[in-house]
Parts: sequence; C-alpha cells; structure tokens
Amino acid sequence: MDSLSDIDGDFDGRNEGGSSSDYRLLGRQITVHQFMGGGKAADLLLWRRRHLSLGVIIISTVAWLIFEFSGLPFLSVSSDVLLIVIMISFVHARVSAFRNRQLHSLPELVLSEEMVNSAAASFRIKLNHLLVMAHDVTVGNDFRLFFKVMKLTHSETHDDVE
Repeated sequence: MDSLSDIDGDFDGRNEGGSSSDYRLLGRQITVHQFMGGGKAADLLLWRRRHLSLGVIIISTVAWLIFEFSGLPFLSVSSDVLLIVIMISFVHARVSAFRNRQLHSLPELVLSEEMVNSAAASFRIKLNHLLVMAHDVTVGNDFRLFFKVMKLTHSETHDDVE
C-alpha cells in the first residue's frame, strides 16, 4: 500500500480500510475533494499537488510584499498589467501575420438580450429606490435623514464661506 492511496482513498471516497467517514465532510455522502469540485483547483487547495500549492503561496506572498512596500494601489498595478498583456497580444498578432502563421481564434463576445434586460431591470430598481429616498427626504417623511442632509449641506456651505 503506497502513501498516496492512504491519503486519497479510492474513487468513491472510501479508504482501503473500509471506513467511509474518515475523509468525509461533516458525515455527508461526498468527500471534501468532491465537495470542492474534484478537479485541479480542489487538488491545489487540499495540497495534493504540493509543489503547485507552495508555488501559489510563494507568488501571492511576493505579490503582497511588492504591493505593501511599493505603496502602489492594486487597481493601478492590475490595469498596467492588463495593458501590457494587450500590447503583447497585439505584437504577437502582428508578428504572426508577418510570418504568415495562423493565429488562434478568439471567442466572439456577445451580450445576450436577456443579460442586458436583467442588468437594466436591476439598475432601474436601485435607481427607483434612490429616488424614493430622495423624495422622502425632500417631503420630510424621514425627519432623521432630512436633518442629517441639512446638517451636511449646512456644514459644507459654512466651510466655503470661511
């Protein structure tokens, strides 16, 4: 019996000893590995691929240290990285065309009408809620919020005068 079969168990989640509850999630019918999807991501998170898991921890630690000591915001760095990736793909496309090589086709990006309608409906609901709140403040139905807004606008006008 090798050490890998001691840890992993067989495909239905049972160990070779016959006990089915050793690596089960809270006594359920599936294992933790199956609960997490059973693929490469589950292997990575459960440290079944030790070198890859260690590499992810090292890379994330180095990235954290770079952000921490450089003082750069995450959004700026991520947008710069995406811009560099776009430039590299553009140069790759130009070089491939120059060398008469076939490029890999990119998938066509299409927004479905259903997706756009659901996003618009969600935005409409949030905007209507905001307008109802503004109406309540204006009419005076919500005195507490009305006085908060009045205090905020009053302090801003006094700051401008001074």
